[in-house]
Amino acid sequence: MLKFSILLNSSTTLIIMILNFAFKIYLAKEFPKESLIIYYTITDVFSLILRFFVGYKDALTTLYSQTKEPLKVMKLFTLFLMWIVIIIALVLLPLVTELYLPQKIENFDFSWWYISLLFISMNVVSYYGYIFLVTKHYKLISAQDILRTIFWIGSIVLLYIFMSLDANYKTLIYASILSNFSILAFLIYKQKQYLPKYSFFQLIGFKLPNFEDDTNSKFIRLTALASSNYFIYGLLLFAPVYVMLNSGNIKELGDFQVVARSIYFALVSVFSWPLGRFMFPEFSSLIANKRYKALDNIRSKFIKLLLLFGTVLVVSCWLLSKLVISYIFPLEYIDSYKMINILIVALPFVMYQNFSESVIKAVGNYKANLIIKLGGVLFFVVLYRILDLFEIEFASMYAFVVGMFGIFTISLYYEFKIKKEWIN
Repeated sequence: MLKFSILLNSSTTLIIMILNFAFKIYLAKEFPKESLIIYYTITDVFSLILRFFVGYKDALTTLYSQTKEPLKVMKLFTLFLMWIVIIIALVLLPLVTELYLPQKIENFDFSWWYISLLFISMNVVSYYGYIFLVTKHYKLISAQDILRTIFWIGSIVLLYIFMSLDANYKTLIYASILSNFSILAFLIYKQKQYLPKYSFFQLIGFKLPNFEDDTNSKFIRLTALASSNYFIYGLLLFAPVYVMLNSGNIKELGDFQVVARSIYFALVSVFSWPLGRFMFPEFSSLIANKRYKALDNIRSKFIKLLLLFGTVLVVSCWLLSKLVISYIFPLEYIDSYKMINILIVALPFVMYQNFSESVIKAVGNYKANLIIKLGGVLFFVVLYRILDLFEIEFASMYAFVVGMFGIFTISLYYEFKIKKEWIN
């Protein structure tokens, strides 16, 4: 089941990556670099803010596999998501849109209502994805992923080509809102078909559900720990953007946002993200049933595949990245191949770290994950300061890779510590 789910989602994500990549090449040729920087920076801000609260999805996955009252756990999850999205959309995002972005990005002028509407629509779509994940409707998740990309591309084509809207970041935001509401209609239909008890309007409420045990307090505690973990990790992911944005290096930021980061995170989406996405709920079940040997078998096979894959991927990137980018992107983005050649080294470590993190979260040790991510951020800050002192080019890229390697190393330590406890 796990192998099929990962292969299915990875295959789907590969198709998505190809579609996204091809369309981003088109956007790079049609839209000004400044507009693309603004659009991608806004989505980065979304991601960073949400990471401070998004631990509720991990708390849901952990408790859902342990509870005898799954419907109440889902109501508790819905309550948390609803209030968090409302607070961010109506309080934090207006402040960011009105005070921060105009100071950092020249010519930014856009109403916070559209930014907040985009945020709300994105999170309602994600809400249904979480429901399908914990109930193990993996095919629906894959369908959701590919339709999200198709609707996004279709919405941009509709607004930019057929309705002749300007080639700027506003058109991209309008298209994203339209695509989210389109995919939401599909998800609501599928939810009614497969999970009629899990309708948002049936689960929504304003009071905490009553449990016989300490599920409410445990959910809050796990959410706080997991959210801290996500936020700190988000600081590391956002760090290169923050460094370039505050240093005023717009050309380097454009190379990173439009090309290097897009390629790197597309590869993460195909080869790494599905691992953590499906390993966590499956590992939670294996560990709950004390099937440790099955977990060891998965680990052994995964390491062998990763060694082969990582070697081929890194060497291929170093040999071909400049040629490929010069062929498919405008000449102004050519220097981005240097960034990709640095970033690609981190990918194998990120992939295995997903395995370790899934094990750690499955046993409920969220404090360890918090320590791990703090270690990664510390690695980044220290190395970046050293490299920047000597004016090393792409200092933030090298520091990012070292930060990811630090996370991998500390995660590995905790994973084997857990394994040792099973043996004893």
